[in-house]
Amino acid sequence: MRQMKVNRHKMLSVFLALFTVLLLATGFTFAYKNVQIEADGTMLPLKTLHNHPRDVLAQANIELGPQDQYRLSTTAVADGTTIRVHRAVPVTVVRQGQSETISSGQPTVGELAQSLGYKQEEIVTIPPAATAVKAGMQVVIKGRSEQIMEQEIEDAAPVIRQADPTLEKGVERVEEEGKPGRRHVTLKQIYADGEEFGTEVLKETVEEFPQARVLRVGNRETVATSRGDVRFSRVMRMEATAYLPTDGSGEGITASGIRAQHGVVAVDPNVIPLGTRLFIPGYGVALAADTGGAIIGNRIDLCVEDYGEAVQFGRRAIKVYVLE
Repeated sequence: MRQMKVNRHKMLSVFLALFTVLLLATGFTFAYKNVQIEADGTMLPLKTLHNHPRDVLAQANIELGPQDQYRLSTTAVADGTTIRVHRAVPVTVVRQGQSETISSGQPTVGELAQSLGYKQEEIVTIPPAATAVKAGMQVVIKGRSEQIMEQEIEDAAPVIRQADPTLEKGVERVEEEGKPGRRHVTLKQIYADGEEFGTEVLKETVEEFPQARVLRVGNRETVATSRGDVRFSRVMRMEATAYLPTDGSGEGITASGIRAQHGVVAVDPNVIPLGTRLFIPGYGVALAADTGGAIIGNRIDLCVEDYGEAVQFGRRAIKVYVLE
C-alpha cells in the first residue's frame, strides 16, 4: 500500500512538471511578435521577443545615427507592427531671412519644425507641415498670425437650361430671371511674417438662397422654306444690302463664275465659304457665290433683278440660315 502511494506521488510530480514545461513553452511561443522593418529601401520581416523598438532594430543589425529617427505603425511594438527608419538627410531651413543647412531624420516638415523648438500653431511652413522631408529640400518657417473677419458673400444664381423644340437651335430666351443668394461668412485670415497666406472658413450662414435663372434653349434644327422644312447647321445675324446683276463687272458674272441672279448672294469667304447654301427669310434659298470689296465680316449682299427692289431693300439686319 505504501509503495502505491509513493508511485502516485511520483506520477503527480511528473505530471505537474510536464504541465509547467508545456505552459512555459506555450507562453514562450506566444511572446514572439512578427514585425516588419522598413529601412534603407528594403522591407525586413522579423520575429522578435523584444518590446522596445531600438532592441528590435539592434536584433536586425540596423544601426541608428545620431539624427536618424524611427516611427511605429502602432502605439507599441506588437504583432504586425511596422517600424520605419528615417535616415537623416541634409535640409536647408530658412527663417527670418536667414538660411542654414542641417541634418535631420524627421519624417515630415512639421516634425522637423517641432524638433527645432517651434510650436505648430505658431508657425507657417513652406512646404506644408504634412510634406515628407527629402534630401536637399528647402523648408521656410514663418511666424503665424491670424485675424477674424466677417463677410457678406453673394452667390450667383444657378442657370437652368430647358430644351425648347419651338425655338431654333442657338436661340435662348429667359423664362425666369433668377436672383442671387447671400451668405454671411466668418473667416480666419492667416498671415505668415505679416503677409497674407491663406484663409479658413470658420462659420457660414445662408441668409438668402439663390433662385435659378431659367433659360429656354432652342433645339429645332429645321427651318420652313418654300421647298419644305430644311435642316440648318447654324444661324447668323448679318447686315444685308442688295445689288443688281449688272453691278460690279457689268457682265453679271460672279466671283465663282456663275451668272448673277436672284438667289445668288455675295459674302466674305472667311465667314461663309463660297458654295454654301443659305436660307434668308423674305428672300428665299440662296447660294453664296459672289464676293465684294465692301462685303467684309458679317456682311451679305443679296442679288435682286429690279432697281426699285434694290433701293427699297436698302440696308438692314437679317437672319441667315446656313443649310446642311
